[in-house]
Amino acid sequence: MKKNLLTTLFTLLCMTVLPLQAKNDIPLLDAAPYDTIMDGKKVALYTISNGKVAAQIINYGGFIVSLYAPDKAGKYDNLVTNYPNIKGYLRYNLGMVGPALGRFANRIGNATFTLDGQEYHVTKNNGPHMLHGGLKGFDHVVWDVKKATEKELVLTCVLPDGEDGFPGTLTTTLTYSISKEDGLRIAYEATTDKSTVVNLSNHAYFNLDGIGKGNILKHQLTIAAEQITETDRMGIPTGKLLPVENTVYDFRTPISIGDRQMDIQGFTFGQPIEVPEGKVRQYDNNFCLNHSSSTSFDLVATLYSPQSGREMTVWNDQPGLQVYTGARTAIALESQKYPDSPNHASFPSTRLNPGETYRHVCEYRFSVK
Repeated sequence: MKKNLLTTLFTLLCMTVLPLQAKNDIPLLDAAPYDTIMDGKKVALYTISNGKVAAQIINYGGFIVSLYAPDKAGKYDNLVTNYPNIKGYLRYNLGMVGPALGRFANRIGNATFTLDGQEYHVTKNNGPHMLHGGLKGFDHVVWDVKKATEKELVLTCVLPDGEDGFPGTLTTTLTYSISKEDGLRIAYEATTDKSTVVNLSNHAYFNLDGIGKGNILKHQLTIAAEQITETDRMGIPTGKLLPVENTVYDFRTPISIGDRQMDIQGFTFGQPIEVPEGKVRQYDNNFCLNHSSSTSFDLVATLYSPQSGREMTVWNDQPGLQVYTGARTAIALESQKYPDSPNHASFPSTRLNPGETYRHVCEYRFSVK
């Protein structure tokens, strides 16, 4: 009788557990559409996962193609924008759907800076300015795969002296890994053979409800920043830092993005749009982060979706976070130093000298509530 009871309980347990396991299967992307040969090197889609969180990355441009984490019901969705095959990543565009950014993320005003008395002119790709490294940068390079394991992908690339106008041969190691805190961790290291400027980042766009499932205006955003860098109409810093208090840039407590950013649904492209008082048309701003020290790795931002219950916390050891919401269907939270830093002595330095190593760690951690 006891044996029969145990058998019945075991059967009931299996009936309960098995559907949950099937429900939580991560719907990874097929790798085949991303496989190709470029510059004599193999390009492929690599998957890293701990069984709960998974990311898929191609070694062309270091693009994050997919990122999966469960919602409050245990369902998985891809949380980053992507292209369905490798062809979408080959064309040059400023959509920047998930690439590594370098050797200088964000903007350099008038595509010009001076270092040790010498003036350098870098590639203009954003009107008269440089954006995200120029025409080549990191995002149009086939990175070498140095290590690929279940939870870690290590990529390296070398940008030659003079590429996009920058001085120095820059050797970079880019490590993607899944952390024990259920996060996607991105670690950067770079060295140079000549004094140069370096500012590295990633341009993934996030929607915590899943890509293709509406906009991010109901997402709640928190940023540990008391100031932003003032910019002109082209996004070039003036050199001033502006307080966020009593402005639409104050995210020190959780705020729904749509409470501050207007919804342009229904507007025709090219139609003049009047921005209501107390709102912005979009965010494309560098937030000056509060850190416990200049090198500390801290929680700097939180993004939460009441609809899916997913929460993403952003941790980094950098002074800036560029927030971009122009697409409205997703948000970019780019860990980096300030834009146009080589032209502003008061900004955190982006200078890298021979014998030094640039280091930068950013992590996007996922949970539900």
